[in-house]
Amino acid sequence: MKKLLGSVFIMMLMQSTQGYTKEIPPVFEKIDPYLATPAPGNLCEIPVVIMRFLPTIDGINLDVSKAPDFWELGGISLEELKARIDLFDKRIKFMLEEGTLFRGYKDTSAVPSIGYRVVEYITIYEQTPQGPVSDHLKDGSPLYSPNYHKIFERFNMEHYVNDLGVKEIWIWMGGVNSDFPCYDPEIHRPEDFRNWWESNMSSPLTGDISNSNRDNTDLPIYNSTYTVYGQNFRRSHAEAVHNHGHQLEAILSHVNHLQFGNTDLFWKKFVGQNKNGDFITGRAGWTHMPPNTTKHYDYTETMTPVESDIEDWTPDNSGIKKLVNVNTYGKLKYAWPDADPSQIPQRVESQWYIYWMQNMPGHKNGIHYENKDMTNWWLFTADWDKAISAGVGLVSKD
Repeated sequence: MKKLLGSVFIMMLMQSTQGYTKEIPPVFEKIDPYLATPAPGNLCEIPVVIMRFLPTIDGINLDVSKAPDFWELGGISLEELKARIDLFDKRIKFMLEEGTLFRGYKDTSAVPSIGYRVVEYITIYEQTPQGPVSDHLKDGSPLYSPNYHKIFERFNMEHYVNDLGVKEIWIWMGGVNSDFPCYDPEIHRPEDFRNWWESNMSSPLTGDISNSNRDNTDLPIYNSTYTVYGQNFRRSHAEAVHNHGHQLEAILSHVNHLQFGNTDLFWKKFVGQNKNGDFITGRAGWTHMPPNTTKHYDYTETMTPVESDIEDWTPDNSGIKKLVNVNTYGKLKYAWPDADPSQIPQRVESQWYIYWMQNMPGHKNGIHYENKDMTNWWLFTADWDKAISAGVGLVSKD
């Protein structure tokens, strides 16, 4: 009955606006000072463009026939949704910058390897334009990627990348498909079915090294490398930074393989895998797993402490061990931009991502491997082209 009433309401809304759907031109937003100001003392700056696609029929509410929630239609006003995204953006920037402070949770002298500066913020009151078919659902229906070529040509992303040095484009978007519990064929149309990669790189130097199918034709190639992060506005800051975590895994694995012909240093020694590639506890973990679990997405459930060298990680596992569980990162006092961090949804999960990133070899890490020094792994995020062209590896050359 609830679903039926929701469908009737949407049909009435669509009929009442048929023929005069309100068209709103894209808005180049005034950028919040926090987003426009990189973390002080940063070693490298990353210019960012943020885009958000918010389809609407009436100019007041989100069009849930194109971008519903998952379980229910989830009607929401544009103002409420924009305010929610504004908050997510600040948390994302904070998490990414804070994560580059090497062991910053205990070293107050640590400096951020990266500072983020948002140079443009564009709100588009439309669904993302339909791109190529990226997959098929169980019922055979096609899933479409956003048409990034069309989007980037429309908003001249070539200028932002080539002239302003933009290295990341964060795109908030929504979609629907017939697998959603809220799916209703009366209002949801196959042409609005969307699927996108969490991260997607365009590079004239290396090709696509990202958490995607690594199709080198789905993004325009400009003079330098940039990465697109697909962010679902029905989720949160936590999932957005989760996407960055997988991108770190993709690029660090690639660099590891370039240097040593395998990915053992990153996956086996840093993350924690046995000789068969099975995940083990006790090392530094990865985006899906803190050091005390081998269960995916287990950020809060497993309370059992496990001895780990995450806070004194060395490739040969000679660092000091400490008992680690959810309280290790969940109880850290990070300087969140929120007035009351205790009210942040998914705060503990989010603090795992920060803590994990802070334990990657960063600036002045002092970690050694076979009589060589570990490099600052954030160099690859900060400037992929420069690091790769210079032959920088996870370990110094001499």
